Amino acid sequence: MKTLHRLAVLVDSCVLPSVRGTGPHLPEWILRGLERGTPGAAVHAYGPAARAASDAVRAALPDALTGHLGPAGPPGPAGPPGAATAAELLAAGANLHLAVPPSDRPDATRTFVTDLQAHGVAAALGPFTGTGSLRPFAEGAAAGVRAISAAAPAALSAHVVTGVLRGELGYTGVVVSEALDAPSVVDGWGVPGAAVLAWIAGVDLVRLGPGSGPGVREAIHAAAARAVSDGDLPIARLEEAADRVARLRRWASGPLV
Repeated sequence: MKTLHRLAVLVDSCVLPSVRGTGPHLPEWILRGLERGTPGAAVHAYGPAARAASDAVRAALPDALTGHLGPAGPPGPAGPPGAATAAELLAAGANLHLAVPPSDRPDATRTFVTDLQAHGVAAALGPFTGTGSLRPFAEGAAAGVRAISAAAPAALSAHVVTGVLRGELGYTGVVVSEALDAPSVVDGWGVPGAAVLAWIAGVDLVRLGPGSGPGVREAIHAAAARAVSDGDLPIARLEEAADRVARLRRWASGPLV
């Protein structure tokens, strides 16, 4: 029973659900998850609705990760500088920018990531596919980017996550998946199967889309338990992932404005 409880806590620690920001109250299954180890939530809303949803997450878990896809308008380094983006996200109650796109312009990625994080918002640079130019991701890693977002379904590939991102680029921070509700993922593996494959591949934090509900969470737990029992998903892999997520959460949980 202790092993099963430990596994359930680890799984919850490595999942980031999404909320739509449709009101000040969180779905019951997300509240239960926050009580059991879920590190926070991604907010899919803007303006006052985003702030209300972020406040609801932090009311349940004061040091929560509150992720956001970023301001409306030009994204990442092509849009406002990091300080202005951080101010907008902090006003929305977010402490994690989930969609910082890499820039082809030399040094632009490094500058934006450094500026954003200097103002208290963790950057998740991506999507990382393992193909094309790796230079912006090398820039981000050298700048201390707190997270890198792996594209779906590339997030399910050990070659991409562990081989290229961890191995070739030497990245040691958090790898977060894009939301695992893309049709190519759902049709090919289902969300629970994809979550397990992502953890095996080296992803630390599996992101669920806003359409996911309590049934998906329960199915992920069941799939993880089977994978651990079969020897496909080592407990040590989940412990490593949970530790990285915990460090990101500690960094990002400073005071919000």
